Amino acid sequence: MNDKEKLLSVEDLKIHFPTDEGIVKAVDGVSFDLEAGKTLGIVGESGCGKSTVGKGILNILERPGKIAGGNIFWNTDGNNVDLASIPPDSSTMRAIRGREIALVFQEPMTSFSPVHSVGNQIIEMIMLHKDMNKKEAKEWAMELFNMVGIPNASTRIKDYAHQFSGGLRQRAMIAMAISCEPKLLIADEPTTALDVTTQAQILDLLQELQEKHKMAMILITHNLGVVAEVCDDVAVMYLGRGAEQGPVDSIFHDSKHPYTKGLLESIPSINSAQGERLKSIVGSIPPPFNRPKGCTFHPRCPSFIKDVCDKHTPQYLPLNDVQRVSCFLHHDPKKEVE
Repeated sequence: MNDKEKLLSVEDLKIHFPTDEGIVKAVDGVSFDLEAGKTLGIVGESGCGKSTVGKGILNILERPGKIAGGNIFWNTDGNNVDLASIPPDSSTMRAIRGREIALVFQEPMTSFSPVHSVGNQIIEMIMLHKDMNKKEAKEWAMELFNMVGIPNASTRIKDYAHQFSGGLRQRAMIAMAISCEPKLLIADEPTTALDVTTQAQILDLLQELQEKHKMAMILITHNLGVVAEVCDDVAVMYLGRGAEQGPVDSIFHDSKHPYTKGLLESIPSINSAQGERLKSIVGSIPPPFNRPKGCTFHPRCPSFIKDVCDKHTPQYLPLNDVQRVSCFLHHDPKKEVE
């Protein structure tokens, strides 16, 4: 993928949270590229830093979080700007948020204001970024409600977030996110806490809207089944670092990193024998103040190389034309350490 094809290019992104106990390295070296109109899935266990990456792109990190290093190149309309270098409260960043890049939050109940109607919040968003008066913005908001499958739009637009079911709140959040027709939609666990039927409806809706508006999408999830169905490319994260990235087919059928293989093996299969225990990755993600030396995955890795994985940190390097991986099994430790 050449630079002209990249809509978004994240290079060695680091996001740190200084605390009294020390610095929490929530994201400690993540890189990936996204092409216009394509879908990238970011996967990993809870605590790997997936949501922090999404918020970092928009620079809406909770205090005291800050971008400590790396670049976020946003290439649109002939301009290539580094979002990591733009102050989060600047007019330039505020113009990009919502208008060019939108975010569907993980929990819409806490994302909507409880004292304003859902419709008023969407109308305010539209008027902020589009050249519309209040009447036009309201008509567009009702059209968005119909577009995302919320019935009785003229009535429901006056309701508050607590009057919506979980599925309808998620649809309303999607309506707000696409209200300004962004070029990139970041969906952070958009189907969490929803029943299976509603999950399928939300995913179908996202794909329909993506095709209709020709927008790119980053899908943050821990559900590999969703990734296989929706995404073009996959970026696997572990403890704030990139583990592996590549096209969906390559990751699912020819994965290289032991962590990726462990995630795939833990997926339930209809071919499993009755009573057979599900495979799992040994251990758990270590606390942020007790990060292992060397490769952070080595205490749980079945392919651990003594005196290499526990002493040196693997680099996130290309493996072939489509995949890159951070693992000493595929890159010469001597060359990386030199």
